Amino acid sequence: MLSLPKSQSLMRIALYVLAIGAALGAMLPGPPLTAADVLSFPPEHHPWGRFPVGSSKVVRTTSEALDEKGQVVSVTTTDTRTTLIAIDAASYTLQTDATVDVASRRITAAPQIARHGYYGELPGQALGAKRTSDASLTIDGRSIPCEVRQIVVGGDSGKVVTTLYYSDQYPPFVLRRETSVEGAADEKRNSSLVEVVALDLPQRVRGELKSASYIKTTQTLPQSSKVTLEVHCDEVPGGVVAHWASESDASGRVLRRSTLELVEYHLPTPSASQPQPIYRRPMRAGKAARRMESR
Repeated sequence: MLSLPKSQSLMRIALYVLAIGAALGAMLPGPPLTAADVLSFPPEHHPWGRFPVGSSKVVRTTSEALDEKGQVVSVTTTDTRTTLIAIDAASYTLQTDATVDVASRRITAAPQIARHGYYGELPGQALGAKRTSDASLTIDGRSIPCEVRQIVVGGDSGKVVTTLYYSDQYPPFVLRRETSVEGAADEKRNSSLVEVVALDLPQRVRGELKSASYIKTTQTLPQSSKVTLEVHCDEVPGGVVAHWASESDASGRVLRRSTLELVEYHLPTPSASQPQPIYRRPMRAGKAARRMESR
């Protein structure tokens, strides 16, 4: 039998091993998410990422607890100032100062500082983010093409898996978000659905007419559920300018309800020595606002 040169034999063996490895790889679960799987989120399309350091807002949240007869048993009012104190291409840092009025007492909480990634992950949490497909969402009768992205955040209490629908043309840009917790204990499992239900509606914000979106969030917990409808304006730091929320138990009885209103917001004035990034409203939203102002 004709023998192959040693170099050709080694080459054939190597190709054979690679073929076996590829076949096995097709049958086995995929490898852990790596840096290549982390698709970045544009800061300019994030409710805080698009604003300069020093931007802030103050909101007032009024919460009511109800008894079995539906009567209000306690009311809590919280004034919260949130300030953007640092930002970069991958994360932003907020300082939160809150004052709570409850049972005729006024309590000032210690300032809280927290850094977040643009997908909502916290420092030290493993993150995987990748584009999985394209799809269209229908909002207000309009078909909007979106990127579908899968976000996986790992933590001690389980894995949070999110599917989001992202459009770079329509504020608030993330038009739908489906989230579930996997691998956690039953009492910690929950899921949520965040969906934009209306776009380009007129909204008075501190006396000015602006374009706003309405976003509905449905959160399902082991023993309760919560529904929130919020008004989102992309010209205000953090986006949310109002909300109405209701939490119910498994039987449908309302346990708590709350409202939120924007008290004020602030954008720092750029200086010549330290120019700040200038926020520009997307052209489509700008046209909508100008149409409303001309009515």
